[in-house]
Amino acid sequence: MSSRNMKILVTAVVVLAIAGVAVWQLYFNKPQSQIPDVTLTLVGLDGASKTVTSKDLDALPKTQMKGGLKTSAGSMAGGVKTYTGIALSEIVKLVGGMTNQNSLRVTASDNYAMILTWDELSGKVVTYSLATGDEVTRTKPLIPILAYLEEGKPIATGEGPLRLVYVGEEGLVTDGHFWIKMASKLEVIPGIKEWTLTLAGARSEVMNRSTIESGVSCPDTPPQHKASYVDSDGHIWVGMPIWLLIGHVDDMNVHETGAFNRTLANSNAYTVKITSGDGFSVTLNSTFVKENQNIFVANSMDGKPLADPYWPLRLTGSALTKGQMVRNVVKLELIFNTTKPKNVVEDDAIIASATWTLHLKGKISEPIDAKTLIQYTKASPNSGASWTDADGHVWFGIPLWSLLGRVDDSQPMSYNSTYADAGYTVTVKASDGFSKDFASATLKNNNDIILAYKMDGKALPSDQSPLKLVGKTLTKGQMVKSIVEIDLK
Repeated sequence: MSSRNMKILVTAVVVLAIAGVAVWQLYFNKPQSQIPDVTLTLVGLDGASKTVTSKDLDALPKTQMKGGLKTSAGSMAGGVKTYTGIALSEIVKLVGGMTNQNSLRVTASDNYAMILTWDELSGKVVTYSLATGDEVTRTKPLIPILAYLEEGKPIATGEGPLRLVYVGEEGLVTDGHFWIKMASKLEVIPGIKEWTLTLAGARSEVMNRSTIESGVSCPDTPPQHKASYVDSDGHIWVGMPIWLLIGHVDDMNVHETGAFNRTLANSNAYTVKITSGDGFSVTLNSTFVKENQNIFVANSMDGKPLADPYWPLRLTGSALTKGQMVRNVVKLELIFNTTKPKNVVEDDAIIASATWTLHLKGKISEPIDAKTLIQYTKASPNSGASWTDADGHVWFGIPLWSLLGRVDDSQPMSYNSTYADAGYTVTVKASDGFSKDFASATLKNNNDIILAYKMDGKALPSDQSPLKLVGKTLTKGQMVKSIVEIDLK
């Protein structure tokens, strides 16, 4: 073989070798899909169903932006995080897409379901600032996606593998009832009409369709948010017990544990007036509706949203007569008697005049105002605690250990006994810089160490306010007054 042919042969071998290495690298180093092994059921407007897999989803455009959720109790403890996923608008294209005349039903594997309107799918939902908790106006698009990564990691068990989240460039917070866990089915349906229910009592609130629908779909955990009734024609009505709605407006505790005020209901402190869109109304006694699962406002019949003449809600249930079953319900109102229980009057007065904020710092941080503290005190395991000092003054507030449960871990409404046993220090600080330290073991489940917000039924005196640590197990030196901050370290 000539030297020229030898060079040609060597060159060819080298080229093939390089090409082989390139192919090997391309095959073995190709990007691997980060979408977990999932199946998602899609149903188009025509009723045609399609099952898509991770491979199908991986072929769609991806979205990576930030978002956070606000819980029904008002907490935003989870903060804002980066999510990776696929826009709902891209996914439904696999079954023909949708228009502004359609809505989308999203169902989870545990059968929790919500219907999103075209506006909601277009990002037209309420947004909040993580820093202040106040409503803010978005200036850039907000996109609902099915996320499969949170901070670059798979969505946690019990929330994923796919979760509906709202994200955008501004990293705003949205209402948590839209953040559907374990999403498993998307259905394009005819567009639904929006509606609201007005609640009025000690406070007022306007609930929209998605809030009611989310409540009815809550998992089967106490208290039971869903009620049902089969009428004489065999129709199945499903909705929410009105006593849970009453709990939002019977006092200033909106949605914490113990939101429904049993003391008021038992004392017939009010009657409940339910009014329809044409002005017809019925009135029920508070003792009759108290924790009664058989008196509810239905938002669906036979698995479908109500139609006229019942739309949007119907008062129904096996405890009612036909004459009490109001259709086209638009308002629920508590008509209070002229007098309120003494403790309610006292707390209302304190809330009305208070301007202070208590700063809690632990695994998470949270500013607490008087209203929130008093609401949480009523929801604590013992509905607050009291102590009578040597001079006969009665101090009332919340056991300190119970309040720590808001910041001792990432779950803002539960006290973490395991962390307390492991040991940490609680520093209680006054406005003048004075402070005292307490061991977590000392405070654990100790109802005799109280963060008091009132004395003898009134706000604390100016030299003690806004809060004072009191209790029979404390020395005078440990009774920190004018408290403004509590730190866990």
